[in-house]
Amino acid sequence: RRIFTPILVALSIVVFTVTVPAAWGARTVLNTDRYVATVAPLADDPAVQASIASRLTDQVFSALDVEGTLSDALAGLGERATVLAAPLTTAIRGFVQDQVLKVVQSDAFRTFWVEANRFVHTQVLAILEGESDTVSVVEGKVLLNLLPLVNLALGSIQAVASDLVGRDVTLPQITQGEVPSAAIAKLEQSLGIDLPDDYGQIAVYDSQDLEALQQTLYTFERLLVFLLILIPLLVAASLLVSTRRRRTLIQLATGAAVGLVVIRRIAIILRDDLFERVDTERFPSVRVLTNELMDSLFRYTEMLLAIVLLTALIALVTGPYPWAVTARGWVRDGAHGIAAAFSGERLPDTSRVRWIRDHRDGLMLGGAIFAVALLLLFDLSLWGFVIAGVVITLYELALSRLGHEPDGSEMA
Repeated sequence: RRIFTPILVALSIVVFTVTVPAAWGARTVLNTDRYVATVAPLADDPAVQASIASRLTDQVFSALDVEGTLSDALAGLGERATVLAAPLTTAIRGFVQDQVLKVVQSDAFRTFWVEANRFVHTQVLAILEGESDTVSVVEGKVLLNLLPLVNLALGSIQAVASDLVGRDVTLPQITQGEVPSAAIAKLEQSLGIDLPDDYGQIAVYDSQDLEALQQTLYTFERLLVFLLILIPLLVAASLLVSTRRRRTLIQLATGAAVGLVVIRRIAIILRDDLFERVDTERFPSVRVLTNELMDSLFRYTEMLLAIVLLTALIALVTGPYPWAVTARGWVRDGAHGIAAAFSGERLPDTSRVRWIRDHRDGLMLGGAIFAVALLLLFDLSLWGFVIAGVVITLYELALSRLGHEPDGSEMA
């Protein structure tokens, strides 16, 4: 038992440390609702908005062939006039991008952004799970349809688009679930131009790697289920085999806390390494999304860290250790004294209660200092503020009552 207990404890800690980021990843990335909640803030980041507007403008200019249209128009004025095509294209691009940016900054776009990401994520999962019949495959590439987003950008400059194509343009209604080829045909008919078969779409996966990715996801999901079942089994086995179960429980909780700290440090290192390798000025969404993911991971690990530390604390203070016995005596006598003070009974005549009464003013001052520090150092929510206020008020009131020894008439 003495040999197997540390082995089981070590295995429990290692499996726990591996499972936490895997479970967080599955919960955050493979769950559509969680994923959408993570990427939704991207639509409000100014740098990301500017990047999206720039990319949408590229798609618009690709569809309308702005420079070619201007060159043809200027050629009628003379060969020398064609040199104005480039600066005019730049000027028009600036105007178009400003109009598209206004669309990207609107409430309508935020709604569209959430819906689009929900649709895209659902489709990606369907691809990986081999259940999608609506995602198009062109020349061996798995494509996701972003045509509704391009159509929204074209709508912001409908008058300019009409001038460029030489006739009135009435843009079609394009929805997320629409087959890309049908949406492209609508745009071609509306604009009177030919568009590539993969226009307004992005390649998500190369089909030759799709089978390997599907197998990886299949293995990951089943391995995660196995690990989630294995953790409580290993913990239970560690406690069952141990000859000193309280100490083993403390070791498990302490090891889990260390594992969580290691996970957080590795996440920070990986984030910093990513930021060094990727130009976040050019791709601001990488920075924003990574920070959102890090915040999510930190909240997840903070919750688990609080649980394991609380478990270790309870195991310690309820143990037979001399300091724990003394601490429990203080809590017991203090509670009896507070109960007697509030009920009007005579205070218990113990050394601990007498000490609390003799140092009442200092303890009350310490509580007030703690309350001020809590307000200054922590950004409390409304409920946190209310709970902290109630606890501190009860603490001060209890100490105040402990300092009041009832006289004979009160006791009668």
